[in-house]
Amino acid sequence: MSITYKKLENYIDLLRRYGLLLEATITDERALEREIQYISHNSLDVKEGTLFICKGLNFKAQYLDDALEKGAVSYMAEKRVGQSENYILVTNMRKAMSVISAFFFDEIWNEKLKMIGITGTKGKSTTATFVKAIMDDYCKSLRKKEIGFLSGIYTYDGERKVKAKKMTTPETIELHRHLASCVKNGCEYLVMETSSQALKYERTAALEYEVAGFLNISEDHISDREHPDIEDYFSSKLKIFSQSRIACINMEMDEKYLDRVLYEAEKSCGKVVTFGREKGADYYGYDVESTPSNLTFQVDWEGGTEEILVSIGGYYNASNALAAIAITRALGVPFENIKNGLAHVKVAGRMELYQMKNKHVDVIVDYAHNKLSYETLFENVKTLYPGRKIMLVFGCHGNKAYNRRKDLGELANRYADSIVLTEQDPGTEDVNEICNQIKEHLDQDKPVTTILDRGEAIAAACEMIDDNWVMVIAGNGADGYQKRGLTYIELPTDGERVQAYIDAH
Repeated sequence: MSITYKKLENYIDLLRRYGLLLEATITDERALEREIQYISHNSLDVKEGTLFICKGLNFKAQYLDDALEKGAVSYMAEKRVGQSENYILVTNMRKAMSVISAFFFDEIWNEKLKMIGITGTKGKSTTATFVKAIMDDYCKSLRKKEIGFLSGIYTYDGERKVKAKKMTTPETIELHRHLASCVKNGCEYLVMETSSQALKYERTAALEYEVAGFLNISEDHISDREHPDIEDYFSSKLKIFSQSRIACINMEMDEKYLDRVLYEAEKSCGKVVTFGREKGADYYGYDVESTPSNLTFQVDWEGGTEEILVSIGGYYNASNALAAIAITRALGVPFENIKNGLAHVKVAGRMELYQMKNKHVDVIVDYAHNKLSYETLFENVKTLYPGRKIMLVFGCHGNKAYNRRKDLGELANRYADSIVLTEQDPGTEDVNEICNQIKEHLDQDKPVTTILDRGEAIAAACEMIDDNWVMVIAGNGADGYQKRGLTYIELPTDGERVQAYIDAH
């Protein structure tokens, strides 16, 4: 696969056709004839022939100067930046980025990749990992390349596996570049987490999904930087159906959401498939049994009944497995591959179990970070460990989803017998202040320790916990970064911290 380079004037004409062009001033007429050989909004990632995009709250004119020095042909922005006389102004930057990026990469993914998009408040990463395990087994049986992957855990483009840096769905250009790389490297399928932010802000606008999986919905990501209210959040997620051929819907959703999800799916998609632990679903799961390390259940479908084993614990993961079954069956995958994929799947940072050697303590590392995922995680822990006391290590994000400080504080108060508060991507907020806001929702007599550094908090919790307790470390999962200030700092994962303690003791 090779990209067909287009001239700068072609990009200007494209923006004009989409009604996005506000002004184009190119005083160097030769620039109009220049082929655009790269697009970027990062001044550190610019080469000769780049169309540079000026975006972001923290953008500085110096970034543009640096890009022009490195060979940028022109820049695109919503308003003039610096002194350059070669610029393109647009009315809607996010839409314009999607349009020009898709044009640059020839939208090759829609022709060459069968894409699976998964959205929901919780379970996206786990379900995507389940789908990948199944599809990889299927592709291996056909001697085809394993599938591409995009999640908050890692990305894979058919050649390189890279740890993700916090963003569930990458920015438009990075997303498109990844999809184009998947095609170049021989992938025929790709599964990706699709966030409400990605749908709302046009990051996925140029994608045509073969299958969309809608897992669940509950109030989350409500803040001045994300969604102003639940309606904005919900309607953003529903947009996935307008760009999907097949919809797979979880019948376990609250009725106040389910009816609207089904309506939007049936209105926009050519086929709707249902799944869940509700009778009447196309893929109906029941007789769910779980240990801390695996899960079994039965699934009825029009072809009969299948017994499923999943190599990860947690009753709630039956819903994620049923989603993966419905999605992959919609792609024609035989149950043989489905069973094999789920029986051998590994999901980093999801119900990840560690057992201490110096104490009778099980440690669970999990990505749960919002109200719905906390509720399901703790109900599961209570079922798996009846009568055991729970120590919880957690924090809340800075600069967004402010409602979590109340929601998670109240749930921690209900389920945990002892709490260690720490950082969870504080960004530019003060960690101590975030922890104090969480404390407002804890009983005054609840044992609480605040340790600002996450690594130190985990080490201290491992020392403090008593025999016959269970420790839950929530929020990071297998994520090896913390956002401190405006920078992502690479650090050991929560699981690596626990394993280090176990190895030392």
